[in-house]
Amino acid sequence: MKKTISIMLSIVMLLCVFSFNLPSFALSYNGFSYEIQNEKVVITGYTGSDKNLTIPAEIDGKSVIKIEDNALKDNENLTSVTISEGVEDIGDSAFENCTSLATITLPKTITHIGKNAIFNTAYYNDKANWKLKRETVDTNINIGSGTQETIPWEDIVAPTLQYLYLGTALIECEYSGRYRIKQGTTVIADYAFVASTEAKSIEFPQSLLAIGKHAFDGCVSLETFNIPESVEIDATLFYNTGFYNNAENWENNALYLGTRLVSAKGKEIIIKDGTTQIVSSAVNCENVVIPKSVTEICENALLNTENTTIFGYADTCAEAYAIENNIKFIDLESFIKGDVNFNGELDAEDYKIICDISTLQQMPSFTVALAGDMNEDGAIDGLDVIILDLFINNIGPSTIKGDTDGNGKEQYARH
Repeated sequence: MKKTISIMLSIVMLLCVFSFNLPSFALSYNGFSYEIQNEKVVITGYTGSDKNLTIPAEIDGKSVIKIEDNALKDNENLTSVTISEGVEDIGDSAFENCTSLATITLPKTITHIGKNAIFNTAYYNDKANWKLKRETVDTNINIGSGTQETIPWEDIVAPTLQYLYLGTALIECEYSGRYRIKQGTTVIADYAFVASTEAKSIEFPQSLLAIGKHAFDGCVSLETFNIPESVEIDATLFYNTGFYNNAENWENNALYLGTRLVSAKGKEIIIKDGTTQIVSSAVNCENVVIPKSVTEICENALLNTENTTIFGYADTCAEAYAIENNIKFIDLESFIKGDVNFNGELDAEDYKIICDISTLQQMPSFTVALAGDMNEDGAIDGLDVIILDLFINNIGPSTIKGDTDGNGKEQYARH
């Protein structure tokens, strides 16, 4: 009997192991392979034979939100694809090399189109879909003024311009000079303007919803960006632009666009008060100090989450982001004074760090200075070493921040 129970338990355990490790590609529907991510469907492939394909809005009662990278790449059978309403994201090379694919219908819900998503499709290769504009037009022309030749805005070139749209999404553009993107455009694809080295300025329409990754990477002459606050952006779109490369645009290792932090580098970043958003891919620092004014931290805003510590305030988006992404969080209003290594206790390592700073007159980081200035006189010196020594040896009345008389309140004596 015991042997039978043991065997049954072993079988149950094996079933549990296999159920938790079922490969995502095992899921399929009408020729589509797919994954479930956060209770949403991501299309990962298609092995059916339909030439006129519709990407469904739902599979098994769950919304389809994305077509994964390379999902339908190299499918030479496809001639048309209709993407249903609700799909938001078309991944890198999703339809690349679908050489018979001449018609692609996008829904209004699309907010991201990846690199080479429709490259080398019949639609991409049809020169009739590209707009190649005249090469000699006055860059200062007043549109519709009547004083010069009236030219539709999309005909203005300075001096050359060609571009490709897919519905309301701008897929690719090569140009130099100054340019205005037409009203009605909702999405700019990843790498859309990459290496347009002579681009001088761009005017963005109010209809725009999102700009893709690396969209302007390499536009070294592009010095300014007047992007509406409502537009979803990623830090990489600014890389190697004139705006990004201009040292005068950086404040304490941080680059801002209006009230948004769009890039930060170095060991520690203190985000300035008044900042409201940290965009995707923006921060690559070990210590990040986030003010209460920040109300939105976009997905993947912090690039190195394993070795990062967020310093912020309880019950804010900074704490919520830290919890959601398993990032160490230090509450700036309740940390232990003297805990300069932020491990939650006062120990010999804290004492050594403060001694070294005091003796060698090192310039501490903001967070270390905040924790190590025991008497809050604006410096870390011998007096701080003495106070910390008292606390470590349990001579101090309390380890509550600033509580030197044991009354449970912040009240460091001034000497």
